[in-house]
Amino acid sequence: MSLAVDSCEGFGSLDRQTSVPALKGLPLLGLAPALRRDPLRFFTRVAAEHGGAVWLHLGPDRVLMLNDPAMIRHVLQDNRPNYVKSRFYDMMRPVLGEGIFLAEGDDWLGQRKTALRSFQGCQLRRMTAAMQDAVDDMVRRWQVPAARGRALDVVPEMMRLTLDILMRTLFSVRLDGEHEEVFHAMTLVLRDAERRIWSPLQMPRWLPTRRNRAVAEALATLDRFVYGMIAERRAASADAKDREDRGEADLLDMLLAAQGESTDRRLRDQILSMILAGHETTANALAWCWYLLSLHPESLRRVQAEAESLPAGRPPAFAELSALTYTRCVFDEALRLYPPLWTFSRTALAGDEIAGLPVAAGTNVMLNMFAVHRRPELWDNPEGFDPARFDPETGDPRRRFAYFPFSDGPRSCLGERFAVLESLIAIATVARRFDLHLLPGQAVKPEPMITLRPQGLKMRLVAKAA
Repeated sequence: MSLAVDSCEGFGSLDRQTSVPALKGLPLLGLAPALRRDPLRFFTRVAAEHGGAVWLHLGPDRVLMLNDPAMIRHVLQDNRPNYVKSRFYDMMRPVLGEGIFLAEGDDWLGQRKTALRSFQGCQLRRMTAAMQDAVDDMVRRWQVPAARGRALDVVPEMMRLTLDILMRTLFSVRLDGEHEEVFHAMTLVLRDAERRIWSPLQMPRWLPTRRNRAVAEALATLDRFVYGMIAERRAASADAKDREDRGEADLLDMLLAAQGESTDRRLRDQILSMILAGHETTANALAWCWYLLSLHPESLRRVQAEAESLPAGRPPAFAELSALTYTRCVFDEALRLYPPLWTFSRTALAGDEIAGLPVAAGTNVMLNMFAVHRRPELWDNPEGFDPARFDPETGDPRRRFAYFPFSDGPRSCLGERFAVLESLIAIATVARRFDLHLLPGQAVKPEPMITLRPQGLKMRLVAKAA
């Protein structure tokens, strides 16, 4: 069934004022049923069939989906102050509260300035050893299943790794048994939020349903974890000055120093926002890398050769990781095909005009990376895996705002360099030690939650000869 505006399925007509396609769908429900069946396919088809802008009726809501790089740039950069997080993000407030992910205005700017200190080049250079140690611990852990010929579910393994890296580098905490509890709690609350975002009818959270009770227990698990970390750091506050004098103050030190009269609940929101943004997304990106490399052995061989070219007998230094140019291309291409944060929306505070398109105050604007990254007008062979398109020497440089897995403009992800660094370390280290083979018969599918996880990604580990 096509989503064309002239279809007999009731999907819409042209907006008379702007000549922008308007897809309406069913009475009352709009396009929500079609979207719920397969969100990724739905948005990809809309972008491919209806061009740079299209109105979508999603239940009671009318959303302007923008698929043109110039329009995207206008929202993310040219007139960014006019576009704030939409009300759809309210579903995340029980999890993230007033943390940086949902904050706006001066509140957001203050949190960003504090956090930005942890992602400067000198700090990233200092974090390299801790990142490498976490990856080495994972590699040692993998030796047992590799020796026994057992398969691993790569997704929770990458979740554990990136959570471990984040906790060691930003909060100076080493996780032992807590990672599974935190991982499962985060998964549950994300799935609940995703279900609520796309559902036209909302179940009140206070109803004592089985799902609501499970979500409440998961939130309590996350709260215990974060508040316990805050209490432990306060108990060791005498060490904070020494760490600052040595230039080793971590993000938790900085957040505590900047807390002022803020409540611990607000500090909890800031920490949990960093944990969610800093490990969930990168873990998904790494999992998709392993999936794609398993399907493209020539690319895997090039990644392995690049990893073997690094100095032997010791972990690579921060500066030496820049030699992993092809590995970086693989990572970028994985983010194009499977952007971890695959869609987001903004609301216009005041009336505006985007590339000649009038936008009224209160309009909800959607920017869908997954769909834009697959537009044939913007990408050759958009469904194909082609790391060479990101080669800095031969690739196509005309990709800004057609490629935005970390968002873009002033609110781009401040942890982008952090995510790239830990990913290069992880890919190179694993590539030197193991071959990862996708178990046959699996239907690996992206699960469109708030982030884009692979479903069913079990791989067999084969240790490489030393």
